[in-house]
Amino acid sequence: MSFLINALKIIFLLGFLVFIHEGGHFLTAKLFKVKVEEFSIGFGPKIFSKQKKETLYSVGCIPFGGYVKMTGEMEKSDEEGAFNNAPISHRIAIVAAGAIVNIVFAIVVFFFLSLFSGYNLSTTVGSILPEASENLSSIQAGDKILKIGDEKIRLKSDISKALQNSDGSPIAVLLERNNEEIEVEVTPTEYSEGVYILGIEVALTNGNFSERIYYAFWETVDFLKSIGESLVMLVTGNINIEQMTGPIGISEIVVKTNGVYNFIYLLCLVSLSLGVTNLLPIPALDGGRIVLLIIEGIRGKALKEELELGIQSVGFLLLILLSIYVSYNDILRIF
Repeated sequence: MSFLINALKIIFLLGFLVFIHEGGHFLTAKLFKVKVEEFSIGFGPKIFSKQKKETLYSVGCIPFGGYVKMTGEMEKSDEEGAFNNAPISHRIAIVAAGAIVNIVFAIVVFFFLSLFSGYNLSTTVGSILPEASENLSSIQAGDKILKIGDEKIRLKSDISKALQNSDGSPIAVLLERNNEEIEVEVTPTEYSEGVYILGIEVALTNGNFSERIYYAFWETVDFLKSIGESLVMLVTGNINIEQMTGPIGISEIVVKTNGVYNFIYLLCLVSLSLGVTNLLPIPALDGGRIVLLIIEGIRGKALKEELELGIQSVGFLLLILLSIYVSYNDILRIF
């Protein structure tokens, strides 16, 4: 029974994210009256298909992807409603729509997940840890932490970030106490060798709706920043290929999720990662196709069909090889 539940969780997460991604391409194409020949969720042999007007709707047996096939997309066509005859701006919008839907979905759902989770942590001091009491005599329960050093504090996680490069030297802390701002100097407490903490426990938010919106907003911003930082690290080489996770690795993480909150959080994380990754200017990804369309707009004419197809084919081959390598590493990690 647990195997069936885990399988359904994996299929739903991957299938749903592919569905909204391809749905973004599909609906935008329809909006601009571009003819869609097929809308498919999944690859491989079809387990369902239905022709409705000009479009074949299908579901493949392998849920790790999907596609929207448009007239004039791969080979130029003079047919009415062909993708290649649409204005450049319309084509860019169609290509970008899938990733944008993934990103917007993740942001909106994560915001509401944070808003209604019921246990948002504030930046108000709840209590002082016993081992830090000597260092924090100037801080009281009920104080709201506004800044540590030059870093603004909006979330509990900001406190740790502000101290991550600390060497234990005294640091200025800006507090709000009784509606007044005061600045005190405190000495961080050594938690482990070379790692320093402020030495407080923060209180939960008081449940006030405006306060929950505030923390949900900044948690969403922090969520986006963490994805952006990971992407920068990947591009600059600070994350190597061995640390990347593919569908197999994601499936393992899905199986380990407990509760609705963790599952939805992972859904948002994967959706945002999928959207951002697809916008990278790499051939065969949506971002790569957007670059080719921008070049066409600047030149006033498209690249030679053979050249464009060659670029896309090389990019697709590299992505396939990368996927195989990442999946291989996922298997090694699991087994």
